Amino acid sequence: MPLGIWNIQWLNQNSQRSYPLSDGVTKRDVTDSIEIPNSFIVAMYIPVHAGMNVEPQRFFIKTLVITPTGFTIEVAYDDADSMPVVTTVGIPQTTHTENREYAMVGVNDFADTVGRIVIGKLDEINELPPGEYTFDRDGTNLETDVIHPMIRGISSITVVNAGNQRSEKLYGDIELIAGTNMRITVGGSGCDPEVTFNAISGEGLNEECICEEEDEGPCIRTINGIPPLPNGNFRMIGDDCLVLEPIDHGLQLVDQCSAPCCGCPELDALTQQIDRFADGARTLENFVARLSAEVSEMSAVVLGSKLGDQGCLDC
Repeated sequence: MPLGIWNIQWLNQNSQRSYPLSDGVTKRDVTDSIEIPNSFIVAMYIPVHAGMNVEPQRFFIKTLVITPTGFTIEVAYDDADSMPVVTTVGIPQTTHTENREYAMVGVNDFADTVGRIVIGKLDEINELPPGEYTFDRDGTNLETDVIHPMIRGISSITVVNAGNQRSEKLYGDIELIAGTNMRITVGGSGCDPEVTFNAISGEGLNEECICEEEDEGPCIRTINGIPPLPNGNFRMIGDDCLVLEPIDHGLQLVDQCSAPCCGCPELDALTQQIDRFADGARTLENFVARLSAEVSEMSAVVLGSKLGDQGCLDC
């Protein structure tokens, strides 16, 4: 009877082979510094909208970030012209348990993609030096059955009025309610349902006007309790920051002192500085890890040399 057979469970089998990476890939980064262990990623599922016309064999792991606190994985698509990121996921060290599932959030053109990844053991991956590692398709190409076609659905509804003002995104069960002079009907059948909005005059949908023709409302007598001058005029005066601008049937108050002091170019420059700082921090973490290992090795050598110089002591 053969001994040592323990890979009878699906995830355990995957921890001993490349899957979900394609069989035969190197699993090494472009600088040939590390190799992703089989026990790290044991399953992956990425749904992609069928209308995007992608080729399943072109998806691969583009970036792996290793830090003492966790890991970040980016999956990209190789479309020959560019390699856009499809989805990302973060795995924390402290709360991870073996074969735990994490959500992979889509970005850019794949924003409606919500995939899944199963992370196995962290023993082997934690032996690798911290840092950010980049891969190509030869190193981390994904199996084609990881990519699943899906049909896009409605994720949210946004209401835009005549003034081009947009509402917050509406989620969940949404009811469409007819208002004054509006009729909403539902038609169609099967896979082609229809919702029709009709504004119909003379159908009894209008509220009758309670005002008489050419009836004028009362005059404005005060504003915030302040009456006008004896001649009926009312003065509104701005200052260096507050400016009054005329609009249709009213005035608009404009605060010129609250305008932002910096624009997109300044914010872009600040973002680049932050990115460089983050890169420097990761480089420093790698240096500290190597320095710690070298100090430990030197301490062992020095301690051994001191003990080797001493003779036997008479009791």
